[in-house]
Amino acid sequence: MKKIFDTLSQTLFLYIFSIRSRLILYFLFLVLLPTAIISITIYNRSAHIITRNMNTSIENNLNLIRDNLMQKFNNANDAMTSLYLNSEFADLISSDRAEDSTGMINELTALNKLLESFPAGGSTGTRFAPMLYMLNRPEYTQFNFSRRVFNLDLISLKPWYRDIPAKSDFTVVGLSSLDSRYTLKFAKRLFGIRHAQLPYVGLMTVDIPVSDFMPIVEHYKSTPNSMIYIVDQYGNIAISPDTSFIGKNANTLDFYRQINSKPAALSFQSFRDRIQGKDTLVTYKNLESFGWTVISLSPVRELSGELQSFQRVMYIAIGLCMLLSFMMALLLSENISAPIRKFIRSMSHLESGNFSIKILYKRKDEFSILFNRYNYMLQQVKELIDKLYVTELRKKEAELKSLQAQINPHFLYNTLDSINWIAISHNIPEISSMVTSLSDFFRYSLSKGKNIIPLRDELRQVESYLEIQRFRFHDKLEYELEEVDPELLESCLIVKLSLQPLVENAIIHGIQKRRGKGRIRIRAEKKHEILSISVFDDGAGDDPERLNELLRMKPEQESKAYGIRNVHMRIQQFFGEEFGIRYYANYEDKRGLAAVIRCPIVTTWEEVTEDDQNDIGR
Repeated sequence: MKKIFDTLSQTLFLYIFSIRSRLILYFLFLVLLPTAIISITIYNRSAHIITRNMNTSIENNLNLIRDNLMQKFNNANDAMTSLYLNSEFADLISSDRAEDSTGMINELTALNKLLESFPAGGSTGTRFAPMLYMLNRPEYTQFNFSRRVFNLDLISLKPWYRDIPAKSDFTVVGLSSLDSRYTLKFAKRLFGIRHAQLPYVGLMTVDIPVSDFMPIVEHYKSTPNSMIYIVDQYGNIAISPDTSFIGKNANTLDFYRQINSKPAALSFQSFRDRIQGKDTLVTYKNLESFGWTVISLSPVRELSGELQSFQRVMYIAIGLCMLLSFMMALLLSENISAPIRKFIRSMSHLESGNFSIKILYKRKDEFSILFNRYNYMLQQVKELIDKLYVTELRKKEAELKSLQAQINPHFLYNTLDSINWIAISHNIPEISSMVTSLSDFFRYSLSKGKNIIPLRDELRQVESYLEIQRFRFHDKLEYELEEVDPELLESCLIVKLSLQPLVENAIIHGIQKRRGKGRIRIRAEKKHEILSISVFDDGAGDDPERLNELLRMKPEQESKAYGIRNVHMRIQQFFGEEFGIRYYANYEDKRGLAAVIRCPIVTTWEEVTEDDQNDIGR
């Protein structure tokens, strides 16, 4: 499972970081980055212009609403002024108070007639409802026939009357009601213009139905679903397209509270708010002369329709650019990476030893030159390998024949066996034991011509060698083969004749040069999937770094330590340059050296020798 996971991870890594993928990413980056920067810049600039134009348009609409309102207010003032300056009306309000009831009735009748004859539509088509409140006329209360003329005491306690500025001639009172209809009330102070002292004689009011103002707010809406409210100086909604809002206090609305929190010096301002679950642009303009406010609520979705259309066009353009750039990047990367992949496939065939497959490439470009040179190099390498193989084969055959001519294993074993029986018959166990060790030594050394043998055989061979050396040095040499894991002993393979040169080197340069008895220990163990075989000696010792430096030298550079360097090179030849021999100080025995062989854990090795072929032939 781990191997499959590693393979998949490696494949994914190669795919992500391959030249093809990187070329696609680079090309997309080079195309999309300028496109995105240009598109975003144009979009932001366009959004700024559209937003500015939108605000300008809304401000112009609010200005037009303000102008129309002011015109309506001025019309109401003009209408009242026109009645005020009427000669008959001026004479009536400027005359002295009547002394009897008949005079009062005649005065009330005349004033009522003038007010009743006042044009209901006004000169501009606006529907007016005038009212007159005369000062110091309590008698008017006794006569109920007039609907237009009243005593001033009737309104003297009204808040709107008391709020009229003392020096104001014309005043916009605000929202009112007349005959169950909402109206806007306007007031004008009256003075006896025919009297020398110009005394204050009463108050004239005009009520205009709110419905007369509705066309204004409907006509100047920014979008179909926009709402325009006009709030009077008391915070009451005076004009609204939704009649249910008329008369409602605007301070109960969140957006109006935000308007009140803005600086009063700003006559026009806008901000965004969430109203009834919709993103809404709130704009307003103050009517400074009256304290009224015109408020526009416009859904941002409708206002930004043009901007959203441009945004969709921008997204489509970026998407098309991305698609086209991806296709072009794919084509370009394929043209570059396809020859490289073809080259990699050819290299994989080389790893398996197939030098006969050439790369076929038809285009005339740099890859064509590269592949032609590569094919030529393959041909040259194949010829050299063939020559080297034949040469090495002939050399091996000559060496094998020379060795067979010098030593016939069967003859050698039979001779040693005869010596062994002679020693046994003459009761000389030392000779018998030594001959047996020598026989085992040669048997494991030859190993039917194999170069890779089980660890068990290698340890037996070096044990035979140590036994022979123990006879030679008598009591000066001791050795110990530490216990090895049976599974490791039986299944693990090692290069033949790896330990014997290390042991021989330890005896010659370590044990022989010290005083007294010397000791050699051999330990084989498994460390992180690595076979480690250590040869410890407590001899005279040497500099480990110098010995390691000799191992790194080439054969032609130094003649010393040839045997050990030969073992080191053979291990690297079979298992790789990261393995081999390394020397350390023997800290366990506090003197001498420790030579350590490191090689991978190998349990199978295909190797056919001439002896194996003869056995198969039999």
